[in-house]
Amino acid sequence: MNTANIDDIKIPSHRKTRGSIEELANSIKELGLLNPITITSDFALVAGYHRYLACKSLGWKEIPTVTIHVDGLRVELAEIDENLIRNELSEIDRGENLVRRKEIYEALYPQTKHGASGGWHNNKGNKLETADSAVSSFNKDTAAKTGISERVVFESIQIARDIAPAVKDIIRDTDLADRKTDLLSISRLSPDRQMQVAQKILSGVNTVSEARRQVLVETAPPPPQMPSNKYRVIYADPPWSYGNTQPDYFTEQRDHYMTMPLPDICNMPIKALAEDNAVLFMWVTSPILEESFQVVSAWGFKYKSSFVWDKILHNMGHYNSVRHEMLLVCTRGSCQPDIRKLFDSVYSEERTQHSKKPEHFRSVIDTIYPNGRRIELFARNVTARGWDVYGNQA
Repeated sequence: MNTANIDDIKIPSHRKTRGSIEELANSIKELGLLNPITITSDFALVAGYHRYLACKSLGWKEIPTVTIHVDGLRVELAEIDENLIRNELSEIDRGENLVRRKEIYEALYPQTKHGASGGWHNNKGNKLETADSAVSSFNKDTAAKTGISERVVFESIQIARDIAPAVKDIIRDTDLADRKTDLLSISRLSPDRQMQVAQKILSGVNTVSEARRQVLVETAPPPPQMPSNKYRVIYADPPWSYGNTQPDYFTEQRDHYMTMPLPDICNMPIKALAEDNAVLFMWVTSPILEESFQVVSAWGFKYKSSFVWDKILHNMGHYNSVRHEMLLVCTRGSCQPDIRKLFDSVYSEERTQHSKKPEHFRSVIDTIYPNGRRIELFARNVTARGWDVYGNQA
């Protein structure tokens, strides 16, 4: 063990102090510095930042040191590991340290950058990131060196990588910076929505879910006027309202768009919108299946058949793991298909963004019902040729 002039030691600019060092300084004053700080041969600090600060606050001129001889990246890697082991970082700071650790690790071990696909999935079944051998090796190495679980490593990196820099800046010195579950929820939003939600929480809203819902209500456009035309083909994806609630780390329909109570959906003037002979294709999920027939009846239609969309990925359910959604086929008057082509009732396609439906089903509708005016209710885009749209997200 050696000693070094405390003023000669070089401190990396990104080092941060969390909490008071007074207690540590008092201990060192009473017992001495039991563990020397670690530096490189050119006096760059590797480990022992808080011990260094405590000794400096005591007015020490010389400080016990251990010198290691490593290149610059390995010095930084050792420094990051020291930060992570001490567990004094906020969730945001920890994630940023892990992002930098990953960059250094891949620079030191470039042969690990390619490998078999795989990956972590979040609680909705969505793949968060392709986890090739580089990710797997990095996670294992980090867990072994710091004691942080591989899952936490992955989630912390997601927080640091996906939360917009401006959002991290406003929450870095608040208690939200330590709330990992909330940060994960925020990381899955668009940058604009991240800022709006973060500002809501900092203003006193208790949960991310409640903040999301308040922002959604405040930013929702006014409802559009109902069309005055009559339609033979109606394609609907109602914003069903579900009575049960999920934990805050799960997203629900009302976290993404304004939902409607069942009576309000039933009372929509679809009878006046539909021709005497019309067909309705309506999306419905398993939990709301029974209630959906009230809507079918209120709109003046009768159930005939259904298609099933196999989403491949799963959603949490109370009774099973749900990976499908149903498209009900209902008619008013006489409205059998114009084209006698039978499509399979089950179609498989991996789901993508929330509530987005495969274009396959619109193609089915256009194929078997090529005639008559058509409209999509609660539409989220206006790109389908030959279709009118109704919806405040269109």
